[in-house]
Amino acid sequence: MSGVDVVWVPGTDHAGIATQVVVEKKLFTEKNVNRQDIGKEAFNQEVIKWKESKISIIRSQLKNLGVTLDWNRETFTMDEKQNRAVNEAIIRLFDSKLLYRKYSLVNWCCSLQSTVSDIEIDHKEILGRTYISLPGNNRPAEFGILTDIAYKFYNSDQEIIVSTTRPETLLGDVAVAVNPDDVRYKGLDGVKLWHPFRKCTIPIIYDHSVDKNFGTGAVKLTPAHDVFDFELAAKHDLPIINVIDEFGNINCEYDEFNGLPRYEARTAIVQKLKLINLLRDSKEHKMSIPICSRTGDIIEYLPKLQWFINCKEMAQKASESLRNGKLTIEPTHYHNQWFLWHDNSKDWCVSRQLWWGHRLPLFETKFGWISAHNTDEAIKKIATKYKLSEKEMASLDIRQEEDVLDTWFSSALLPFSSFGWPNETEDLKKYYPLSVMETGHDILTFWIARMVMLGTFLTGSLPFKNVILHGMICDSHGRKMSKSLGNVVDPEDIINGISLEDLQSKVKANAKSGTISYDELEKALVRQKKLFPDGIKESGADALRLTLVSQNIKNQVIHFDVNECYQNRMFCNKIWQAARFVLMWANEKKVHDYISPTPSNMIQFWILSRLGDCVHKINNSFQNYDIYIATTKLRQFFYHEFCDVFLETCKPVFEHGSDEEIQTTCKVLLYVLDTSLRLMNPLMPFLSETLYYALPGKNNTPIAYTKFPESIEYTRWLNEQLDADMRTVRNVVTGIRRIRSINNFSKDQSEIILHSKCHKLLHKYEDIIQNLSGSTLCFIEKNSNLKLHSISDVVGDHTEIHLLLKGGSLEYKKYYSILNSRRQRLQKQVTKIKKSLSLSKTLKNNTDDSRIAQGNKMHSLIEEINRISMYMQTIKDKELITD
Repeated sequence: MSGVDVVWVPGTDHAGIATQVVVEKKLFTEKNVNRQDIGKEAFNQEVIKWKESKISIIRSQLKNLGVTLDWNRETFTMDEKQNRAVNEAIIRLFDSKLLYRKYSLVNWCCSLQSTVSDIEIDHKEILGRTYISLPGNNRPAEFGILTDIAYKFYNSDQEIIVSTTRPETLLGDVAVAVNPDDVRYKGLDGVKLWHPFRKCTIPIIYDHSVDKNFGTGAVKLTPAHDVFDFELAAKHDLPIINVIDEFGNINCEYDEFNGLPRYEARTAIVQKLKLINLLRDSKEHKMSIPICSRTGDIIEYLPKLQWFINCKEMAQKASESLRNGKLTIEPTHYHNQWFLWHDNSKDWCVSRQLWWGHRLPLFETKFGWISAHNTDEAIKKIATKYKLSEKEMASLDIRQEEDVLDTWFSSALLPFSSFGWPNETEDLKKYYPLSVMETGHDILTFWIARMVMLGTFLTGSLPFKNVILHGMICDSHGRKMSKSLGNVVDPEDIINGISLEDLQSKVKANAKSGTISYDELEKALVRQKKLFPDGIKESGADALRLTLVSQNIKNQVIHFDVNECYQNRMFCNKIWQAARFVLMWANEKKVHDYISPTPSNMIQFWILSRLGDCVHKINNSFQNYDIYIATTKLRQFFYHEFCDVFLETCKPVFEHGSDEEIQTTCKVLLYVLDTSLRLMNPLMPFLSETLYYALPGKNNTPIAYTKFPESIEYTRWLNEQLDADMRTVRNVVTGIRRIRSINNFSKDQSEIILHSKCHKLLHKYEDIIQNLSGSTLCFIEKNSNLKLHSISDVVGDHTEIHLLLKGGSLEYKKYYSILNSRRQRLQKQVTKIKKSLSLSKTLKNNTDDSRIAQGNKMHSLIEEINRISMYMQTIKDKELITD
């Protein structure tokens, strides 16, 4: 619509860990088998079947949402084109000596039997003793206990007491560390401690990184199972002793504990320490537990041989690109996170011990590792390098690495691999680099950072210039959306509507397929019934789209409320009804040419001025990626200015105006409607296109191929003075409606007298004020000794509004009493809200959004109370009643 050749490529990634876990659960639930039972090939076939069913659902959802994707370019991270790109990227990294293998500490999930990335880890904060159920374990494990253990000095009764939350790792301790500034541990240089189980000595070391305030200030070091300890061990050249295997069982030479599950060993070791008089204390302790988000198992830190990418130079370039302005990231408060992550970049562990994913294109022979697209290419590369004969090539023992790549690696290539890289395609030349990348702030360093690093390294340029980060989408109560919470909503259920019974059937199907457990099912059903007691009303795609973009996506959290979708459906209905009204009169009067309207009165000039302002602000907000400002402006203009004001002023013209006046009015209406529909199209494509086809002469014109309204076209209509005048007029109309509404006066009952400093202005627009307020007006120019039997209101500092009262003294007393009763009722509501806000603050059981909503309601009630008090006072001041 803006004359730019654009493309939006649809795609899905293979989600290695998540997909493998879900399909394993599904197999076990439906067939009582696991992947080991059926083997890798059969398992991956099951994954592909599951993937195809899910991709078809995703396609359907996106199409029903009206997302303007180029489906001919649809990509999947494990399709043939992407596989080639992934292999080529790994080969280039390996050949550049940036991909290497090393022994390092990794996040290990015992249930998954694989390394996982930081994003697959949830950190559960606990305040003290807590029992957590683990997959495959009959008994829950105890956490939140700080245990003090004594280490005896070698050949001495002296001891040093260490504090730990993991007594089971005592078997792998290689040292005790203290802070050199801690006066309690001065003079212990060279002291050796006796290990009670391994029957050997370990040293005391000094390091400033030790927290003096943690426990006793002395900590045991188990570098094989703790990140901090691993780094300290490398710094002080300490050995690494692994005492927990890949299945989470103890692996040591001490028979009493060998083979025990890690948390059973914890209990056994504490009991043994007590028996040999080395247990000194145990107390509840606040701590954070790393839990695999895919399996629910506790993450174990294990030393493993893994493949890593050296990110140092790439990370420096990524950091510099933001500093020098070649890359922009919004909101800007994420800049510090970008700099912190890249300036302290660690090498990226890219290998995973999964069956579903891109197998690393690396081959091992007696000559070492080599990279290649396939075995034949690997053999040829080795033969060339080492000058092997055909016989030697044929007998060469070669095997491909079994590990697969981290899913984030293939996803990081999408900006260029989706256009044909590594081939120099026309698409790549035309569309790469991308103009903008929009994604969630929670994957800034997992995805955006990797795209920038790999894009820069593999293509020589940034993959995009602009990055827009949206917040975490939560439910209306601020809770993260989760199947186990029952608050996940299928967009098609909002578009088409769904009953509670059918919603609950979907949750039950999730449990049946193993996606959620039956324990989670019960909770999900209860929460779902609470959230959607009557199901979800049909709202349509445009209303859903409008709801999603009506919030500032750059906020940390986006609260999604299904009820707002239905409210936005009402706005869509308002647009439909307004368009019908305009088209009805345009067709009746045979108005076709409206491209260049010639306004004939002030209200027409005003609506065109407001249209110009709307076009200007929507263009600016789109340019700044502030779509919520565009939706707010569009709603304000179309609903409150076009429908509530301009359409209402057109009705008398259609009833009593001349043919020329009606023709002019129709042209202005069509011009405004045409422009409005084009402004709406990016936000509400279905409604806007349907209505655009109904405009005169547009029945063969797809709205998406029309020109988007530009500010420069509409500046000629802008009139600031007229806008200011009409603001005053509309405020007076609002004041008249308000005084009538609060006092329960109908249009027929009300007589309004205006006294204003803007007397001439209001006189000029008298017809409009009367038409919009539905009241007969009377103006008075002087206010000296004014004794009106009326209730008074004020608009700003310029206008008094008097609502005339009829009847004698008894009638006024009765009316005063009614107002007083209403005020008391509203005051009770305010008191109730104040108590609720105070309680929610104390218990911390309410979301910020909920508190804001309650606060806004209370503010509105207080405003009405103040108005009623003012009305009551005007009755008293005019001596219409006495106390």
